Amino acid sequence: MKNILHIISSARGDLSYSKGLSSAIVEKISQQNIIGQITVRDLVKDQPPHADEMSIHEFYKHPELYDEQSKKLLSYANTIVNEVHESDIIVIGTPMFNLGISTPLKAWLDQLIRAGVTYVFDEQWNRVGQFKGKKVYLAVSSGGRSAEGAPDYVSAYIKDVFRNYSGITDVETYRIEGTMENGFKADYESILKDFNSTNEVF
Repeated sequence: MKNILHIISSARGDLSYSKGLSSAIVEKISQQNIIGQITVRDLVKDQPPHADEMSIHEFYKHPELYDEQSKKLLSYANTIVNEVHESDIIVIGTPMFNLGISTPLKAWLDQLIRAGVTYVFDEQWNRVGQFKGKKVYLAVSSGGRSAEGAPDYVSAYIKDVFRNYSGITDVETYRIEGTMENGFKADYESILKDFNSTNEVF
């Protein structure tokens, strides 16, 4: 059985198209009867703390040097590291903001990624990710539509972060675009019409 971690990062609540699409992906996976547990983390309702002068030092401290202050300052970070560690499938919903990801999602990534935790260095000082073998689905919403050949900053950024700093390389993106158009109606089923036929094995 597989465990799902569902990350919601839009401030629009139930009106969010990225949340609607990511929830539809979770439902598609659930239909395959392979799910043991679904953990939902709403980054707007429970916002990740931003790094400050005190906490940033802890993020770059080797885990063997953690003390009681470290445990306090890294409480949230350790919680989400454990959630990712225990998950087999991570579903992330994010709107596109100014060609980038949502602010809460960026803060979540900054809390998650840590030397000695999500990655270590080998003898040649190459980064070695510690979370290999997990599957990530991105659900990205945008008010406009991408021009042909336009860079995809959102999925490219998240893929690079996971690949370089956690060892997760299997990242698949689904998009819902044009949400600001007059009369727009979300059709998640159409976007995910081939989902089950191409994602039966994780």
